[in-house]
Amino acid sequence: MKFLILLFSISLFHCQTNLRQDLNINVNSYKINAKISESSEAIDIRLICDISVLKNSNQIQFTFSNEANIHAVKYLKGKDWISIPFEFNGKDSLLVKEADKFYKDKKYSLLFEYSFPTGKLNDTLLFLDRGHRWYPLIMDQIASFKLTCEVPKSYAVISSGNLLEIKNESAKSVYVWESLLPVFKLSLIIYNPKIFKKTDNDIVDFYYPSVDSVKALKILEKTRKVVNYFKSTLGVYPYKKLTIIEIPDFPGINTCSGLLMTGTYSLEMAEKGYDDMLILTTAQQWFGAGVFGRFGEKGFFFISLSLPHYLRLMFIREEQGEVAFNKSLMDLLITYKEFAGKENDIPIIDVDLPNTKEKGLILYAKGPFVLSKIEKDLGRKKWLSFLRDLCQTFRGRILTYDEFKKYLAKYDENGHTLTLLNHLMTEKGISEN
Repeated sequence: MKFLILLFSISLFHCQTNLRQDLNINVNSYKINAKISESSEAIDIRLICDISVLKNSNQIQFTFSNEANIHAVKYLKGKDWISIPFEFNGKDSLLVKEADKFYKDKKYSLLFEYSFPTGKLNDTLLFLDRGHRWYPLIMDQIASFKLTCEVPKSYAVISSGNLLEIKNESAKSVYVWESLLPVFKLSLIIYNPKIFKKTDNDIVDFYYPSVDSVKALKILEKTRKVVNYFKSTLGVYPYKKLTIIEIPDFPGINTCSGLLMTGTYSLEMAEKGYDDMLILTTAQQWFGAGVFGRFGEKGFFFISLSLPHYLRLMFIREEQGEVAFNKSLMDLLITYKEFAGKENDIPIIDVDLPNTKEKGLILYAKGPFVLSKIEKDLGRKKWLSFLRDLCQTFRGRILTYDEFKKYLAKYDENGHTLTLLNHLMTEKGISEN
């Protein structure tokens, strides 16, 4: 099988810099039926995308892989599916046209029938992620989904959201995954259960080919503690389980809603106690993959990266105390201070992509420090109430930076904290007093 891997961050940045957003529609939901056999070299997909139209238009621009072999694109008119024209008008850029119009304030169902290349199922894992553009999407949008995937009996399926059903037949198995809450990205993993072991508890399902059972239990228990902390701090976890699956040779951890795809090296580090990435990506189940930033807008990476990094530090404070919290916070700043306030430094709010070392440090070193000052100024009790309010209100929704500030103002009686935030987010360098 062709082994498909692409880091979330790399694919995210590539899409932003190369593909324009379509502002004509909202994608509401996907209903996907997928099928693959051991002899085929592609997965066959029938996908229904429900949309709402924001303004009159006779065409819609989707991000979608031009490696896909599209058999038909249709829309539902009454009880009939009507074929409509389509064309690839750039790399991974699909234009769908309507002879009449897609009319403002109306809803439409679009049907895509296509095959996506995978290679033969002759090894242990097939991994399709948002970065592969294996389904038509609008880059800055989130949507709920239901995925039904038929695979040979010797394979199994993992995706985001909740596993609803498994149907086992003589030669095939059918897996149904769903998320009623919108997600930012939809992943599809087809694996060989004979190769992967499973360890689980009431909160986490962990699938792995290389970790021994003792190490797996250690990782499972640490993840359980992290999930329980954020459940008590930020509110309920919206999925039945958090699924973790080891992706051999994957360089890091890829975060989806209800799913962590974890490289072997990251698991080895976590087992040895270097578990910052595991804590971070679990925290992103609340902010990043539960509450979403507005992709492409100022403040997106502050909400999606800086805030989860600070949540990670909050867990360290809970588990190890204030000394460990302060040490971790200040250790992050050492490298940032080498260029703070200099030519290659920019304000946090101006970071468009973390595509340089300096921009990355601004987000994961300076950003958490800024949030620590906001928590201190607001007071811990109000800070926790503010975070919980945000999480409860925006779960499964997009949180913009302006809305972040608006909710902060509710807990900021004299306006001092909001003024401080505005200063810290727009300054170069760092104010430590």
